Amino acid sequence: MTQTRQEIPADRARAIQLAVESYVRAFPDADADALATHLALAAASEPIARAIEARIQALGFELTRQRYTVVRMLYLSPEQALAQGEIAQALGVSGANVTQLLDALAADGWIRREVSTVDRRVTYAKLTEAGKERCSVLVPAIMELMTDSCSTLSPDERAELRRLVRKVIERVEPPGES
Repeated sequence: MTQTRQEIPADRARAIQLAVESYVRAFPDADADALATHLALAAASEPIARAIEARIQALGFELTRQRYTVVRMLYLSPEQALAQGEIAQALGVSGANVTQLLDALAADGWIRREVSTVDRRVTYAKLTEAGKERCSVLVPAIMELMTDSCSTLSPDERAELRRLVRKVIERVEPPGES
C-alpha cells in the first residue's frame, strides 16, 4: 500500500510517540513532553532537507545541500566571491572541509579560486560565468520552495516559530559556536 502525503505526518508522529515511550521506560523521570517536542523539531529538518535535495535534482543539478549552500552564499554575496575562511566560518566547518567542497565545485565548473592580491594567504572562491548562470535558476527555485514551505503560517506564527527555535538552539549550542 502506498502512503499518501497525509499519512506520512501521522506515521512520523507515531514514531516520535514510540521513541518518547521508550525513553520514559528507560528513564521514568524523563520529561516526556520536552522529549516529544525535541524529536518533532529534529524530525522537521528531514523532510525539509529532502525537499531541497529533490528540487535541486529536479532542476538537473547534482549538488549536495552543503555545496548548494556554498554556491548560494557566493551568488548572494556582493562580489559573488568569498574568502575560503569566511565560507568555513559561515558553515561552521573546518578549512579542510571547505577545501573539499570547493575542489568538487571547481571540478564541476561552478567556481574558480583566486589568490588575494593584497594577502597571498587568502584564497577566494568566485563563481564562474557558468556558475552564475546555474545559480540564476537554482537559487530563486530554492527560495521559492523555502517561502512556500512557510506560506501556511501567519506572520505572527512565523515570528513565534523563529523565536522558539532560537530558544532551543541557545539551550543546545555551546556559547561562542553561533
